[in-house]
Amino acid sequence: MAPSQNAGADDLEMNALHPESLGPSDKALQDQDHAHSAALDEDSGGSMISPTSSSPEKAERTDGKHEVLLEDQTNLLPAKQIIIVFLGLSIAIFVSLLDQTVVSTALPQAMLSMPVVPQLGLGQHISTVFQPVYGRFSDIFGRKQLLCSTLTLFGIGSIAAALSRTIVQLIVFRAITGIGGGGIVTLSQIIIGDVVSLKDRGKYQGILGGMVAIANGVGPLIGGGVTSHTTWRWCFWINSILAGAALISCFLLLPLKGVHEEMLPKLRKIDYAGTVMILLSCLAILLPLSWGGSSFNWQSAAVIVSLILGCFFVGVLLLVEAKYATLPNIPLSMFRITTVTGVLIANFASGIAYFSALYFMPQYFQIVKGVTPIRSGILLLPLIVPQTICSFIAGFIASKTGEYKYQILNGYGIWTIGLGLLCTLNVTTSEAKIVVFLLLAGIGTGQTLQTTLVAAQASLPRKDMAVVTGLRNFVRLLGGAIALAVCQSIVNNTVSVHLKGQGFSSAMIRQITANPTEGVASASGDAKAIIQSAFALGVRNVFLFCAPCTGLAFFAVFFLIKRHNLQRDDDAELKARGKEWIRRRMGKTVSRTEGVSGSSTQ
Repeated sequence: MAPSQNAGADDLEMNALHPESLGPSDKALQDQDHAHSAALDEDSGGSMISPTSSSPEKAERTDGKHEVLLEDQTNLLPAKQIIIVFLGLSIAIFVSLLDQTVVSTALPQAMLSMPVVPQLGLGQHISTVFQPVYGRFSDIFGRKQLLCSTLTLFGIGSIAAALSRTIVQLIVFRAITGIGGGGIVTLSQIIIGDVVSLKDRGKYQGILGGMVAIANGVGPLIGGGVTSHTTWRWCFWINSILAGAALISCFLLLPLKGVHEEMLPKLRKIDYAGTVMILLSCLAILLPLSWGGSSFNWQSAAVIVSLILGCFFVGVLLLVEAKYATLPNIPLSMFRITTVTGVLIANFASGIAYFSALYFMPQYFQIVKGVTPIRSGILLLPLIVPQTICSFIAGFIASKTGEYKYQILNGYGIWTIGLGLLCTLNVTTSEAKIVVFLLLAGIGTGQTLQTTLVAAQASLPRKDMAVVTGLRNFVRLLGGAIALAVCQSIVNNTVSVHLKGQGFSSAMIRQITANPTEGVASASGDAKAIIQSAFALGVRNVFLFCAPCTGLAFFAVFFLIKRHNLQRDDDAELKARGKEWIRRRMGKTVSRTEGVSGSSTQ
């Protein structure tokens, strides 16, 4: 399969808004951008949107509609400023990802005080509907402003979750927290795309991937320690405190361009119909998946009608985005690029596998193996630590060599092997074997997590960077949300069938599946062993479902993802502009400081 080469130049900054101000070098860059669009044809297999016109408000498209022009926030910064940006973003990402793993470890203990907690994870992942919205909203309102807003929302949701008194309240407040937390990661990745060139982006995204893995590794330990010595509510109090610290650091440290436009024109650019359809379609599909086999029978009208409505809303969404949205949240033209399609398929499939392991392995350790929450967190480290190392190595290799496809293929191959070995889990599986299985899965995850993002961003012009980043995270979290619903049903159904065959009553089975931690704790002798065996079988079936998903991701990458040049022709020019922007910004700061000092002296 012949690799496709890009011309290497992206969309220019929004000098197109004021063409009369373009100098000779700027006009040359604009010509390079037009060449980049033409070079994409080989990967897309179809026509692309025509280059933007010189109109200050809109540009004609080949479909007869008008494309709203957005202010370019690209600002390639010097290394010193990039370090400052990374400091702020690392704190924010650490807070968001720490939340996920703390809750997964604390989940079994929460079951002791609140029944039917399996929906708790789904409530958080309903936030996936906002991922493509974050990408587009950051184009409209600005990266820094939106990041600070999501951190605020995350903190408020964490405080409310800590104060919740019913399972309904906890699910709702966790959904609010998830909405904010999902935006934190996506916006951080978008900001890296603004301040770091594509050539160096793999290295820096790899560092961010390492921060993700560190947060995932520390989270189970914190969650285990908190739940062992206090109450699971303190997990959310810790999140709220850290969110406040992250908000302050990002507000003070991030030297980012803003969007200089009045609020009313910004609000007019929002794809309201598309946003509503994304929300309705995802909820109509995710909710019945969580109901099936627990709240309702899979053949019930509630489940079937909701799924049909979900498919209908998806059709309406596609129609709105294709025909009516002036600035769509999900530009369907992206799907003409085979690399983008391959990345989205692979990340949807890997999202299923990743979040399933993250949520169900702690339950396996605590319910089947009977270990403490702290021990459960330690046993999860073989899945997390390799992600840190391999994510950094993969990003570094991509930056140095420009090669990412073979790394992604290698990662999905190893990941599939690891999941296949996890399909052999039972009550007697030794910890040594489990460590090896999780190590393989962690290595595969680390090699694919950030390199797939680099592949997607490399296949598109700069103006689409934020949207494709949000869309990639959207499908990954969508896969995770579906996995939590489907895999919980797999576990419950497996446990029910196994226990029924062992003579357990229907009432006892419902009680055990609703609160397995308490069910195991209250049982003794043969009954306890039977329950543990049933849950081990359920977790094994989860991985039997997940292993083919990463196999599908492998073939999607092999056939669809093509190699694109990571070196952009305009990088040097944009880096020079970034240095000048920092110089002017620091000069203004010094002038203001001297002015204040002079006034106080007088």
